[in-house]
Amino acid sequence: MKKLLIFALLFCSQLSLQAQTDSLNIREVFKLMPDSLLPYLTQNNRLDMIDFMDAKMKAAVDNQLGGESEMTYLSDDSLCIKMNESMTLELKMLRDEKEPIVFMKRTYQITERQKEILIGRYSSSWRPISDVSVKSTLLKRDEEMLEKSYF
Repeated sequence: MKKLLIFALLFCSQLSLQAQTDSLNIREVFKLMPDSLLPYLTQNNRLDMIDFMDAKMKAAVDNQLGGESEMTYLSDDSLCIKMNESMTLELKMLRDEKEPIVFMKRTYQITERQKEILIGRYSSSWRPISDVSVKSTLLKRDEEMLEKSYF
């Protein structure tokens, strides 16, 4: 009888945990984001952005650097924030067998023609899953000029 009771409790707790991860959305994950990953948006800034988007208002807040950051898109599984004139942050949550994975893409506009993109993968509790990949992009015209260069 005790074995059956323990098995039932374990099964119920597993179902409860599965239900929690199934109902987890990008809003909840964004609220729990550590300040170290996005240091110039406080938790209150993040909560305000979500509230403004839900109220169909402009989701702009003053960031810690004295500028303005604006959430431009929010759905159940992704969001986009224009942090400033030269940086955009995108979060996308995908389901895995074990737990959701959050992809964080930061795009830095270096010059008018060059961008640098950093992509990281995190668990829904913001533990890094793999190293951040860095990709710089040049416009096609710049690549042609580099090929013609003597260097």
